[in-house]
Amino acid sequence: MGLFAFYQCRATRRQYQKKDLELKQAITDIEQSKVALQALVEEQKQSQDLLEDRVQERTLELNITLQELESVNQELERKNVSDELTGLHNRRFYDQKIQAEYRRSRRNLTPLSLVIIDIDHFKSVNDTYGHLVGDQCLIWLSKHIQKSLKRSTDKAFRYGGEEFCLILPDTDLTGAIALAEKLRETIATEHFQFEQADFSVTISCGVSTYQQQNDVTPEQLFSVADKALYKAKHNGRNQTQYHQFT
Repeated sequence: MGLFAFYQCRATRRQYQKKDLELKQAITDIEQSKVALQALVEEQKQSQDLLEDRVQERTLELNITLQELESVNQELERKNVSDELTGLHNRRFYDQKIQAEYRRSRRNLTPLSLVIIDIDHFKSVNDTYGHLVGDQCLIWLSKHIQKSLKRSTDKAFRYGGEEFCLILPDTDLTGAIALAEKLRETIATEHFQFEQADFSVTISCGVSTYQQQNDVTPEQLFSVADKALYKAKHNGRNQTQYHQFT
């Protein structure tokens, strides 16, 4: 082998070795890139899993907060429409409900009855036994009133003091009088008992019914029932009276 050929062979070998090193380095770089990419993918997956976990956690917390808020709103709404002492609906809700039922009665051409209930001689209960017993007597009567209503559409209200009223949709005068009389008779046969107090209670009821009479308003419906209640009181109490629209 000539000298030229020797040097040429050595140069070719060096070039080959260089290419081989470059190839190995490229392979190493590729492997490192794969490892780095895999690490990045794994890191992203972990980040995604962590993000999803945090999203689920926050979603759960939000749902719990919304449920708590809904519960608070329902409690506030209940307090807005309920009498604090008796648990019956209050005067505010009566004003809303009677307007709504009056409009429905006019629209559907159905009767709407109102019963006003008053405890006879209730002042003597407070004077004799005290206001604590008087309050318990109101609660006791309210439970009987609520029990007397058999339909979800019938509503009972504490109108004020010892006065209560019933809104009875789709109920004519005969049906309203029958319901009031049954309640009155039940109360008359029961004995109220609380601590040392034990006595009988009677109620008087006034009834009115709207059946699309001309120029009758919800206020007049109450006024007529109130006149019937006054008639019951004037005629001796412990009775149910009705009054006709004039």
